[in-house]
Amino acid sequence: MSLEVYYRLINSGIGKKIKEVLNGLVPGLIPEPIPVRVPVREPVRNRRNSRNAG
Repeated sequence: MSLEVYYRLINSGIGKKIKEVLNGLVPGLIPEPIPVRVPVREPVRNRRNSRNAG
């Protein structure tokens, strides 16, 4: 089974019930995903390449 199919099953309605049952039997077996903040660089503004530069 591919990882994509696995996550679709786990995140569906019946998958949530299965996850609750399995985590009840073995705590931490299927961990909840944790959102991670990823830093994004601001674009470098170059005055020579700007359209508004006079």
